[in-house]
This record gives sequence, structure tokens and C-alpha cells, in this order.
Amino acid sequence: YSAIEEAKADVTGLFALQYMMDHAKRMGVDNILKSDEAAQRQLYVTYLASSFRSLRFGLNDAHGKGMAMQFNYFSDKGAFVEHADGTFSVDVEKMKSAVRDLDHDLLTLEAEGDYAGARKMLDDLGVMRPDLSKALSRLEGIPTDIEPIFVPAGVLPPGANTKR
Repeated sequence: YSAIEEAKADVTGLFALQYMMDHAKRMGVDNILKSDEAAQRQLYVTYLASSFRSLRFGLNDAHGKGMAMQFNYFSDKGAFVEHADGTFSVDVEKMKSAVRDLDHDLLTLEAEGDYAGARKMLDDLGVMRPDLSKALSRLEGIPTDIEPIFVPAGVLPPGANTKR
């Protein structure tokens, strides 16, 4: 299933980033990679925000279904926390273990070729649950992306700086 592969790619990337943060000094990247608590929180909060952006496009393709699987898994594990006012936060410690566990599950499904297990995971997690749908409905009216307007070089005013 393509959605399993997409979810695996995302989660394995998160796992790798966390691993690098945890071992930055030993790996010799501590001078270019922040790894303190604030940086780790920023990683996962940014990931949560990115999840909402991706899910706004729906579950009609592998990326959407894969993201729904991740969002629902992390919510089920208490890593993504919905508050009474409709906002969300990340429990960083729960997120670290949830990333590790989901990565393990996805990699195992693929390695073993467990078709039935993959189908069950997709059926259970690759769905738009009511709480997620409600959260996404609050984002209606907010653009999903910028819409650039490209101007052909021939219509630029004389002296326009085209080199950046």
C-alpha cells in the first residue's frame, strides 16, 4: 500500500532527526544542529502544524491517507493532545516513543509483507475521524498555500533588480 510507504517515509525521517538530536555531539553535528529541549519541541510542533496542512487536502491520495494514519496514531498515543478550546499541543516525551513505535510497526509490516496487517492499519488509522474533521473545519477560509503571480521578464520595469 502506498499510504504505508508514505507514512513510513515521514516517520522514519522524524526518527532519524530525533536520533541525530540525541547523538549530535557524538556524530559531530552539534555545531550545526540544535538539540536542546526547545529544538526538539519545535521539531514536533512544526510536524503537527504540517500534518494539519497536509490533511486539508483530504485523504484521496497516499500522502493524505499516510498522514491520517500518523495523526491518528500519535493522537491515540497521547502525543498529539486536543484541548477543550479546540487547540492542539504536543507531548514531546510521548511523541518520541510514539514515533519509534510507529516506525517499528510500519517497517515490520513492509519487511514481512503483512498484507492483512497493513489493511487493518489503514482501515483503523487511515481515516478522517470526527475530531480531526472538526479541527480541519476551523481552518476553512485560510489559504493552504501562497499563490504566486509570475511576471514575465519582458514586462518588468526598466532597472528592476532581477538578481538576488
